[in-house]
Amino acid sequence: LTRSLSITSADQSTFEKAQGEKVTLPCTFVLSEEDEGPLDIEWVLIPADNQKKEQIIIMYAVDRIYNHYYAAMTGRMQFTSSDPRSGDGSLDILNLKSADTGTYQCKVKKAPGVQSQKIQLTVLVKPARTKCSIEGSQEIGKDITLKCASQEGSPLLSYDWRRVAGVQELP
Repeated sequence: LTRSLSITSADQSTFEKAQGEKVTLPCTFVLSEEDEGPLDIEWVLIPADNQKKEQIIIMYAVDRIYNHYYAAMTGRMQFTSSDPRSGDGSLDILNLKSADTGTYQCKVKKAPGVQSQKIQLTVLVKPARTKCSIEGSQEIGKDITLKCASQEGSPLLSYDWRRVAGVQELP
């Protein structure tokens, strides 16, 4: 029976954070004596649209950190540990944006050992001010449309209409 490296981070696979906050995506690991190759830690963003390719966002390889692959997060992400060889390949993402929502995968390789773990991150955005309007001629017998919309908000907002004065039911 051969032992290989194993990822030891707790099983929390989903995180919800507010826009502007910081998140630490955990990826701790233990190496095995059989693992003799160079250590390689890779964080990948898996797009929701499976037609698009996975995007490497940061990696540690041959004792160096490479963090220039993903411009959308440049300057906002870093390994939690200053030395990922310590067994901590966790990732900090600062000043979260709604576009950071997605599935992240930590891959740890040290030949022959290879392990990975996926984490779902949802960045919540508070609703922007709702804008309401009336379309149509406001005359008896004419149709009108009442509209309300907000430019931002996650999860998606739902609206509930009620008549607050008068007794007659609306169609």
